[in-house]
Formats: sequence, C-alpha cells, structure tokens
Amino acid sequence: MDSSSHQFNPRRTSDKAHTILCIDDESANLKVLSSIFRDHYTVILTKNAEQGYQKALEIIPDLILLDVVMPDENGFELIKKIKASHALAHIPVIFITGLHGEDDEAKGLKLGACDYIHKPFSHSIIFARVNTHLEIVRQRKLLEKFANFDSLTELPNRRKWQTDSHAVWQNAMINQQKINIGVVDVDHFKKYNDFYGHVKGDIVLRKISNAVKRALYQYDGCIYRCGGEEFYFYFPENTQILNEDVLATCQQAVNDLAIPHQTSPVQPYLTISIGAVNHQPCPNSQLLEVIDAADRLLYQAKHNGRNRYAYGNYSI
Repeated sequence: MDSSSHQFNPRRTSDKAHTILCIDDESANLKVLSSIFRDHYTVILTKNAEQGYQKALEIIPDLILLDVVMPDENGFELIKKIKASHALAHIPVIFITGLHGEDDEAKGLKLGACDYIHKPFSHSIIFARVNTHLEIVRQRKLLEKFANFDSLTELPNRRKWQTDSHAVWQNAMINQQKINIGVVDVDHFKKYNDFYGHVKGDIVLRKISNAVKRALYQYDGCIYRCGGEEFYFYFPENTQILNEDVLATCQQAVNDLAIPHQTSPVQPYLTISIGAVNHQPCPNSQLLEVIDAADRLLYQAKHNGRNRYAYGNYSI
C-alpha cells in the first residue's frame, strides 16, 4: 500500500446512499480500503469470493472492489459469476491487484471489469476512479428513474410494470402465495377532457392515481400507469380483510375526491371502474392470461353501469 496514506485528504462530501463492496482475503487491504471510503460511502468488507458473492446478492452494492488472487476462488472466477447473475450483472467491478502483467489486465477487462488498479496504489487516485464510476452509476439510476416512471402521475409506468409484475409473479409461485392483479379505468374520461380541457384532465389523473396509490399502499399493493387513463395494479392475498374490500376502498378513495364531471352519465363526479382477479401463480399459468381475465372483468364492470368493481378467481 502507498506509504503516503496520511497525506490523503479528499473533499469530505458524504454520500452514504452509495454502497461499495470490498472483496479481498487480506485484512490489511480491507482496512485500508475502508479507511479511504468509509467517511463518504457505505463500505462492506468480505474476505473471500463466496462470502463476497452472497453479500453482493444480499445488498446489491453500487460498486465492487475485487482482488484477483484469493484462495479457493479467485477474482477472475468470481467476476464470471457476477456477470452471469441477472441481479448483479449491472454492477461495476474494479479489480485491485498486485498482478502487473498486461495479459492479466486484459483478461480482467474482457471478463467485464470497468477498471483495473495495480497495487500498491495511490489513495487519491483510487478515490478519484471510484468517484468517477459511482457518478456513472448515479447517472444511470437517474436515467432508469425517468425511463421507469410516468412524468404526469409520477407513478411507475408500463415498462416498470413488466419488470415488477414478473418479479412478483415469480415470488408468489415460489412461495405458493395468491396475488390479486387488476385493471383500473377512469369512467368517461374522454368526455371529461372534451368538456373541461386536457390541462384539467391531467390534474385529475394525478389526483385519482394518487388516491388509488394511497389506498393500495396500506395493503402492500402498487399501481402503474399503463395507458392514457388505464392503470394496472397488484396486491398480495390479504388475511386481515376481504380482497374485495381492498377494491372497494380504492373505488371509494376516488369517490371521496368528489371531482365534478357534469357530462358523466354515471355520476356528477369522476368515478372509476375496476376489474381484478385472484390467482396463485403456477408453472401452467401465464401473467398475460391473468391480465386478460382482469381486463374482461373490467369491461363487465363497465357494462353493468361503471363506478363499480368486478372480481373473480382465475383458474386454469
């Protein structure tokens, strides 16, 4: 390690939201890395490849500092596992190693490392390089936020729904749990826009979506804007109240807003219709089929007069 470590004094800006995972079998190296970054980032230390891999899966760090030469499993072998993991592949990995051969460096970069730093290293240089890669991480997360959220309602969008619903579906299948999946549609919203204008239409969409979001949140549910005035949602099987009561709570939350809608043939205020199904995912069932079933129930609710929900069980 650099003997001039006592002179290292970077600008002390704290960003504990970023997490760095250090994987090195030498305790002395881990202590030095911790001393460099602990005042600025959350630093997690692990002493071998297996421990590091499991910790990475547990915490999903923002960046990994990885030694190459370790017993049992070396850094080159570990980065292959990291890049093969769907959960970890996006995490930047920086090799910090005493190996100085060009072939070793080329191998590390070809395996997916974003940087390769030789020991003994300068503390200021490694801090600067880590900062650079964490800035890229910050920008990527910002882009993902814009890509995954609807700018009008600030709800997650269809793209985010596709990712989250798949994860919820798989988790329910593994744990053999039932989930509720549904569709919300604002009744006669075109008539509202035609009469009141699109600016007011945008305002009430935000109000309605936030009302339903708050109602679902208390039951561990989530809602996504997947069309103009159409929203998808899910919530887990509820043991405290009937699942249908959750739907009624969402509907009532919108009714309580009492947003005037003079041209609605349903009520003199804005209302919603809901279609939802209860299902336990299994290898023979498909998420799209369940969404289609919920959509059919939505149209049933509309056919029966709107401002109501239709609920049922989906079975193969």
